[in-house]
Amino acid sequence: MSEPQSPSLPSPETVAPPAGANQYIGDKSARLILAASYALIAIFVLVNCFDSFPVRLLDPAWIIATSFSLANSVSIPIAGVGLAHVAAALAPLDATIEQRRRLISRLSALAALGFLLMLPLLGFATWRGIYNVNRGAKLQTDAYNRMAGKLIGAIDLSSSPQDLQKKMVGLKGPQISDQDLERPLAELKQRQKQIIELTLQNSINQIPRPNSENFIPLYRQALRSALLSLVGSIAFAALAWNPIKQQSLLSSLFAKPPYPKPNGFLMFIKKKLVEFKQSNLADSNRSQAKALAHRRQRESRMEIIQQQREDKRNYEMKRKAAAERDRKEAQAERQAKKARKS
Repeated sequence: MSEPQSPSLPSPETVAPPAGANQYIGDKSARLILAASYALIAIFVLVNCFDSFPVRLLDPAWIIATSFSLANSVSIPIAGVGLAHVAAALAPLDATIEQRRRLISRLSALAALGFLLMLPLLGFATWRGIYNVNRGAKLQTDAYNRMAGKLIGAIDLSSSPQDLQKKMVGLKGPQISDQDLERPLAELKQRQKQIIELTLQNSINQIPRPNSENFIPLYRQALRSALLSLVGSIAFAALAWNPIKQQSLLSSLFAKPPYPKPNGFLMFIKKKLVEFKQSNLADSNRSQAKALAHRRQRESRMEIIQQQREDKRNYEMKRKAAAERDRKEAQAERQAKKARKS
C-alpha cells in the first residue's frame, strides 16, 4: 500500500495577493510619493528664498545671482512635479491625489512662464552689468588722465629741481631723490614725464573691462543659466497637465491649428475677419439703439418737466385770479355796507 501523501503548501510565488491589497499598497505608495513631491518643491522654494534675501530688484548683481541660483536648482522642482504625476498614476481613483496633481500642474504652468521670463531678465541684468563696468572704467580712466595732466602741468611750470621736487611731493607724484637734484632740470622733467606716462598706461590697463578675461567665466555662467532656464521652462510646460484637454501645456502650444488644410489658412483668416466685422456691426447697432433709447428717455423726461412747469404756472395763475376775485368781492361788499349806512 502506498503511504498517504501530505498536502503540499503552495509556494509564495504562486499565491496572488487579493485585489484590495494591491489597491491599498498602491494608495499608500502614491501618498508617500506625493509627500516626497511636496518636500522637493518646498526645498526648492526655501533654498532660493533664503539665497535671494534681501530683495534688490534694481541691482543687476542680485538679479544675476538669483537667476544662477534658480537655474542651478531647477531639477529639484521638476522632479517634484514628476513625482506628483507618478503618484496620480499609482492611485487613479483617489480624488485627493488627483486634486493635488491639478494644483501642482497649475504651479508648473506658472513656473514655466517664470523661467521663460528669466531669459530677458537675465539678458537685461547682464547688459546692465556690462554698462556699469564700462561706465566705471571710463570714470576711472578720466580720473587717471586728470591726475596725470595735473602732474605734467606742474612739471612744465617748475623753475628748478627743488621746485619740481616740492611739487611732486605736494601732488603725490613720482618722488625725486636728493641725489637726482644735481641733474639738469630738463633731464629731470623728461624723466618724470616718462614715469608718469608709464604709470598711467599701467593703471589704465589694470582697470577691469567687460572684454577682459576676468569676465569670461561670468559670461559662461550667464549662458549656462539661460539655457537651463529655457530647458526648465520647456520641462515645466511638458509637466503642466490639463485634465480637461487631456494634454500638457507644451502639447497644446504645439497643437495643430483649427484649419484642416494648409490652403485653408486664408479661409480661416477670412472667416475670423468676417466674424470680427459682424461683431463690430452688432456692437455699433447696439450702441445706436442704446443712444436712441437714451435720447427718447431724455426727451420724455424733458416733456414731463415742461408739463410740470406748465401745470405749476396754471395753478399760480388760477390762484392769483381767485385771490383777485375774492379781493374784488370783499371790496364790493364793503362798498355796499357803506352805502346802506349812508
